[in-house]
Amino acid sequence: MRFTYDIMNKLMWELKCKEMGITEMALCLYEQKTDSIRKMVESKMYNHFLFNHIESPKIDDDRILMLLIAMEDTGIPVERYKHQITSAILVQIALDIHDKVTLQQKTLTERQLSVLAGDYFSGLYYQTLAEIEDMDLIRTLANAIKLINEYKISVYRLDVSDINAFMEAFKRIGTTVIDKFCHHFQSTRYIQLFVELLFLKHLLAEMQKFSKGRYSILFEGLKHFCLPQKKSIPLSDLSQRDQHSLREICSRFIDQSKKTMMEELSRAPELPGILSGRIRELTINYKHLAT
Repeated sequence: MRFTYDIMNKLMWELKCKEMGITEMALCLYEQKTDSIRKMVESKMYNHFLFNHIESPKIDDDRILMLLIAMEDTGIPVERYKHQITSAILVQIALDIHDKVTLQQKTLTERQLSVLAGDYFSGLYYQTLAEIEDMDLIRTLANAIKLINEYKISVYRLDVSDINAFMEAFKRIGTTVIDKFCHHFQSTRYIQLFVELLFLKHLLAEMQKFSKGRYSILFEGLKHFCLPQKKSIPLSDLSQRDQHSLREICSRFIDQSKKTMMEELSRAPELPGILSGRIRELTINYKHLAT
């Protein structure tokens, strides 16, 4: 029954695409593949018990799209690279869930279940690649996890020399998986653009959390290095003036990231329109997204 549904779904996409022009057709195919991989991720990660007790993890369609673009010229069959991309997304989800345990105030049960969920999703990436016997990518992603954990230690313990080193480690936490994935397949044409896009989105998410009164590891670091006399004061207890100062500092990093990303975009005229369109939309609305 599931097989029949998948065939019908594919035929509907193909009929839709045939009615479009070349540009719209390319957009349609990317949307179809992104949707297919998102469904694959969802089917592998779904655990009714866990999601009754913790927030369901979010799947970043932009990250899927970037990985799809990276795999376009590799010559790897679509069904195989779908599994490879799915594994990378599962790794990122596992890492993100573990971050929430560290950064959010939760009950003991919620913390324990979040740790369990992170480990569960981390195991799923291994299983996904084992199904297609891709031991090389398993090793690459395992190395990425190791590096990210080292970056996290530096960020959480504020064990870096200055604000620039802190921001670099913070950047690598959210971008190492895609960086190592693209280098693994020697598909690095857009890697700097991908990294900067993910970094900008991460900065905006942290700005939004802080503006809503939620804890932010990024702003903890900004406070540590830029307001050293206030190190012992919780972020929520800072004066309005100090909070505004930290937001101004973060805004400068956001503006610099946006500038770098647009420079990379100008050097990527062949980037598929679906991603360049999303980037331009982000740069237009980024100030609103940070509030």
